[in-house]
Amino acid sequence: MLKELITEDLIVPQLANRGKEEVIGELCNLFGQAGLVEEVDKFEEAIKVREGIESTAVGEGVAIPHGRSEAVGKLAVAFGGSKEGVEFNSLDGKPVHLIFMIAAPLDAKREYLQTVARIARLLKIKSLKEELLKSRSVEDVMKVLEEFDSRYPSEVEVRTKEGRVIHRS
Repeated sequence: MLKELITEDLIVPQLANRGKEEVIGELCNLFGQAGLVEEVDKFEEAIKVREGIESTAVGEGVAIPHGRSEAVGKLAVAFGGSKEGVEFNSLDGKPVHLIFMIAAPLDAKREYLQTVARIARLLKIKSLKEELLKSRSVEDVMKVLEEFDSRYPSEVEVRTKEGRVIHRS
């Protein structure tokens, strides 16, 4: 369930920053403030290393930066929204408006893939994606997550190809 992974203290409906590096730092700091990441710098470096391999901005205004690190205590997800958009080196060249950052311990493999797949499923539902884009408060975002979890309470079938999660609705 996404609502269990994205708690209210990990939601920023309107990010303060507009640059990719600054947004990554802003979201990484949320995990530290929530006590989920012991060494924020170490986790942030894991995110940046992953971004250096290939941008996690998948297109259509969405980015899912993710990283596994020994600095992470338990699997969690932060959400950040940007009305103006963030230049995230997206595959389609467009700015990103919805960012889901996944923090995972090194040993979280299956749960990690399940989380990526659930976020992908959420974002494929046009009405819920539109609601997230309109969200202006933590409560608005939580409402969307609750609706999604009530529609899809079970795990998602996960397959990978060349290290990427492949999801079918």
